[in-house]
Amino acid sequence: MTTDPREIAEYPYRDQPEKDGIGEEDNKIPLWFSASFAFTIVFAVIYVPWYILSGWSSEGQWAAQVERAEARFADARPAVATENPFRGDAAAIAAGGEVWATTCVACHKPDGSGLVGPSLIDPYWKYGDTDQALYETIDKGRPLGMPPWGPQLGSEKIWQVLAYMETLPRTDQPGLGAPEGWQPGS
Repeated sequence: MTTDPREIAEYPYRDQPEKDGIGEEDNKIPLWFSASFAFTIVFAVIYVPWYILSGWSSEGQWAAQVERAEARFADARPAVATENPFRGDAAAIAAGGEVWATTCVACHKPDGSGLVGPSLIDPYWKYGDTDQALYETIDKGRPLGMPPWGPQLGSEKIWQVLAYMETLPRTDQPGLGAPEGWQPGS
């Protein structure tokens, strides 16, 4: 008695060629697999147009969550001054000079003329020269170089650094960071 299925008369595929001792057996696909496949197609036909026409997106959902969080915590967030509260305060300027010497000098040089970062003593300011714009630049950083210093320094030290920056000698010559062909007053 043999146990080789190819030699059993009921074996329907015994005439099929073999490769490496493996014969093909065309078994039926299980019903659960076919049903899952059909459900996936029906789901896609319904879901894709609904998704496109509904206007929902993860970006919109994120924006809505941020808006709700802003509204919820608006009262808890301290108001940020729009003008430097330490302007002209000698003690604050000295404290700002210390922060400048340890944090800012590496990119802007001791005199503020710019090394890796742009010059802070010329009349050209890419993101604005108002107290609020300068505060935001230090606090949140800027693309392509300026890291956000707000988490490390805090609001008070940022304002002190800005008070110190006002004491740096100014120049009319565009420095590092000014666009090509830029002229003062343009």
